Amino acid sequence: MTDILLTNDDGYKSAGFLPLLKELSKEFSVVVVAPTKEKSWIGKAITTKERLKLKKVKLDGFDIFTLNGTPADCVQIGLYNLLDSFPKMVVSGVNQGANVGHARILSSGTIGAAMEASIEGVKSIASSLRIPLEVKKKTDLFDSKNYRLFENASKITVKIIKILMEKEFDDGVDLFSVNVPPDATIDSDIEVTRPFKEAYGKLFHEKDDGFVLSTPRLEFKNLQEGTDLKALSDGKISLTPISLALFHDSSLKKIEQIIKKEWH
Repeated sequence: MTDILLTNDDGYKSAGFLPLLKELSKEFSVVVVAPTKEKSWIGKAITTKERLKLKKVKLDGFDIFTLNGTPADCVQIGLYNLLDSFPKMVVSGVNQGANVGHARILSSGTIGAAMEASIEGVKSIASSLRIPLEVKKKTDLFDSKNYRLFENASKITVKIIKILMEKEFDDGVDLFSVNVPPDATIDSDIEVTRPFKEAYGKLFHEKDDGFVLSTPRLEFKNLQEGTDLKALSDGKISLTPISLALFHDSSLKKIEQIIKKEWH
C-alpha cells in the first residue's frame, strides 16, 4: 500500500515541490502525480474539455508522473487510474505563498487537491509557505537554486503528517491546511487555527483592451485571535482543520421555521 500520493498546484518544477518529495521519501512510500505546469488559483476545478495525458518523468532521480491537468485532476487520476488501492494520505504542496483565510482557501489549487482527496474519503493535507513580497519579487521560485527556501517548510510538513496520519478525527474534519511562516523551523511554535474572513478587494485590473489578475497582497491587519493570519503574524505555524460540510448546522431549524411561516 502506498503511504502518500503527492501533488501540488505550482507544477512539478516548482522549487517547493522536490524538497517536500525528498523529505516525505525518507519516511514514507510516495507516488507523485503533479501538474505539468502551474495551475494556481484554480481551486478544485476538474478538466472537462481537454484530453488528459499522464507522463512518467525523472525529477532529480525520482520517478514521478506529470499530468496536463489541474491539481484535483491529479488526485482523481492518482487515486483511481494509477494506484491499486487508496493511499493513507494525499499531500499537496509546498505552495509558493500562504493560503490563509476563506477567500484564498476556496481559490487555492493546493487546497483544491486536498479537497478532492477528502471527498473520496482519503485523509489529506495542504502545505503552504508564506513568502514575503520583497523576496517573491526578486526570486525565481522555479529555480533549483531556491530549493533551500522550502526545506524547513517541507520538514515541518512531514512532522505534522507523522502526527496526524494514524489519528482518527470526527466527521467535522475533512482536511488540514498548514501555513508556515518564512523563518519557521521544525522547532517553531504551532497553533491550531480557524480561517480569517476578509474580502479580497479588487482582483482584476485593466490592461490594454482587457483585464488581468493582480494577486492581492496579504495584509496583516484586523488580526483576530485564533485565526491562521494571526498565527502567521506571530511567527507561528498555522494548522487549520477544514470541514466541507457546506452548511451551518445550528441555523437549520431557524431557517426552516422562517421558510415554513413565510412560504404560503
